[in-house]
Amino acid sequence: MTENNKNEQESDAKDEVEEQEQVKEETEVKTESEESKAKFTFKCTRCDKCCLARGPIPITFWDLELWARNGVVANFLPYMDIYSKPDGGIDLVLKPLPPPPKEGEEEKPRDPFGNVPIEDLLEVKCPLYNKEKKECLVYDNRPLSCRTYPLEFDGKNYTVVDVECPGIGEEGMTKEDLTEMRDTAKQMFFELTRMRIALPVLSQLISQKVMMDLMRQNMQAMSKMSDEDRAKLDEILKKDQEPQPE
Repeated sequence: MTENNKNEQESDAKDEVEEQEQVKEETEVKTESEESKAKFTFKCTRCDKCCLARGPIPITFWDLELWARNGVVANFLPYMDIYSKPDGGIDLVLKPLPPPPKEGEEEKPRDPFGNVPIEDLLEVKCPLYNKEKKECLVYDNRPLSCRTYPLEFDGKNYTVVDVECPGIGEEGMTKEDLTEMRDTAKQMFFELTRMRIALPVLSQLISQKVMMDLMRQNMQAMSKMSDEDRAKLDEILKKDQEPQPE
């Protein structure tokens, strides 16, 4: 055997050993990663805790499309609202109904044009949850946010948003269940991002359209007024602009 052949064999053997060690290291890392993931287990216990104090539930295009396909959009419309977040963004949400007055308190007359701040409803039950029967009234059409709760995905990591949820740590979650829950959390992140990009644009366009329609209607109404009625209207407007005595 020549010296060159001997060196080539030793080099090949060395490469093979390094390759085997690398495969072994990757396998160990993969195994550790899988064991780490397996630490999260969840099985819904139907405790109704998340439904009783969930607060506003974010809605996505996925939810709207589901409801449209199933012909149930009208069931959700009374509870839908636009939430202006502290960071300046806006969300489409299912807004809880104001809670009834506590025992001994008188119910205040409600302003038909009034609006209870969403910040006052952060711990109020979902409007589509029946507390007496302990059941979701729209379970088959529940929002994507409810399907992934209490797991969320932020684009990089998974987060448990309710560490006190009784279902966390419960046995019975299969690998398929975990994969499905993770996929749903990722989908929720993607869909919510889509909604948060589109909603401000749509909101501005709709507001402009509404304002233009109102101005057009006012101009049409003014054009149909008689000179006498127009003079009376001008007089009323002038009085409203006069400074009021202190």
